[in-house]
Amino acid sequence: NAMSISKNHGAVEKRITNLRSSPLYRTVKKDVKTNLNHSKTGLNVLNSLTHIRDSLKENLVKAPLFKEFGLDYLGPVDGHDIKALIKVLETAKEHDGPIVVHVVTKKGKGYPFAEQDKLGKWHGVSPFDPKTGQSLIKLCTDELSWSEVISKTLIRLAFKHPEIVAITPAMANGSKLLEFARLFPDRFFDCGIAEEHAMTMAAGMAQGGLHPFLSIYSSFLQRAYDQINHDVARMDLPVVIGIDRAGLVGDDGATHQGVFDIAFLRSIPNLILSQPKDAKEAQNLLYTAFMTNAPFCIRYPRGTIPYQKNEEFERIKIGSWTCHIVGMPETILITYGPDVDRIIQKAKENSIGLMVVNARFFKPLDTKLLDTLIKEKLPIIIYETDIKAGGLSSAILEFMSQYDERIKIIGIGDHFVDHGSIRILRKEEGIDMESVFKELEHYEHAPRSSSDRSL
Repeated sequence: NAMSISKNHGAVEKRITNLRSSPLYRTVKKDVKTNLNHSKTGLNVLNSLTHIRDSLKENLVKAPLFKEFGLDYLGPVDGHDIKALIKVLETAKEHDGPIVVHVVTKKGKGYPFAEQDKLGKWHGVSPFDPKTGQSLIKLCTDELSWSEVISKTLIRLAFKHPEIVAITPAMANGSKLLEFARLFPDRFFDCGIAEEHAMTMAAGMAQGGLHPFLSIYSSFLQRAYDQINHDVARMDLPVVIGIDRAGLVGDDGATHQGVFDIAFLRSIPNLILSQPKDAKEAQNLLYTAFMTNAPFCIRYPRGTIPYQKNEEFERIKIGSWTCHIVGMPETILITYGPDVDRIIQKAKENSIGLMVVNARFFKPLDTKLLDTLIKEKLPIIIYETDIKAGGLSSAILEFMSQYDERIKIIGIGDHFVDHGSIRILRKEEGIDMESVFKELEHYEHAPRSSSDRSL
């Protein structure tokens, strides 16, 4: 539709826009196919007709790029001409094998504001006045989107650190990186919609001495799981990954819900995974990420947040949480992100005694603070707004299992497994049969209470 969320790049895009097809080829091919199916004049006729068909295909269709991939091609066709579109689709339906149908449309056709959009503003919209095209959502003057907070901080850091570069897989506008691209055109890289390539390129840049920031939507990060695992984390490279649109995204659509990244990233060794509760913490976490020589992920949600520029950055201790006391605490609530301040405010309004823990790191956990919290003997609620399986609650329960002598977890630790035979590796990781039965023997001779025996 001659419109992308971000500008197209590369020779493939230029080649595709120049592709043409022959109407003569489509007509003759259909006739040849009919003749081949009904011909009773022998093998020679079949061979001749096949040769004619292949010659037409070779000489009349100007789509060599698709031919190299074993694909046939139809188009371009006007996507707003319904009769022509139906005819082409009917032709494609009769085709044997894969075929590319090139349909040209105009994005936002019929609505001038959308038709004239060059930045992707109308790709997804909030409520607006159809007469003026102006959004009906009014932001407070001191609020910015989380993406803007990260982008502004990135720009400030980039002025001081020339090794910082920014990468996006075609989401420069959504991730608010257009200003970075304008200020540092030689340090900005748009990979197109290729998250896997973006992650591997970030790894290569880090290996070469740069310090890349890769901005990527949570739901799109799923595509680059293999690359973040093998190319970034296994190499223990200093790549900073900004996980945009983390958590629920509302009207963006079911497939865009960013609720899986904590679970699928927490199992990867060498990786630091965090989320700020407010703009100040976001700025300090990004600063900390660039001061840390390790893979560092910062997730942040869709939406806006009150913003005030940090005059000075503060380095945050990796894996540290913070506690906020409301009244006389009767319960401990562990959570993360902007919900931390919302819960504190609501607890104050309702005079509820509560200890609110800002679990700003999912990996590593603040095990020292967790030790202290467990000794408080207060009820603990873990409140997370993402998938529970593999999330923050899973991490905390794994840690707390060591406090119950009846529970022993045997498995591979938080590290990459070396090369070796299965027998040797199982022994080194403590998951061989001998190790299992040593634990069983220990529990067999351990004293039990009457309540244990009744179980």
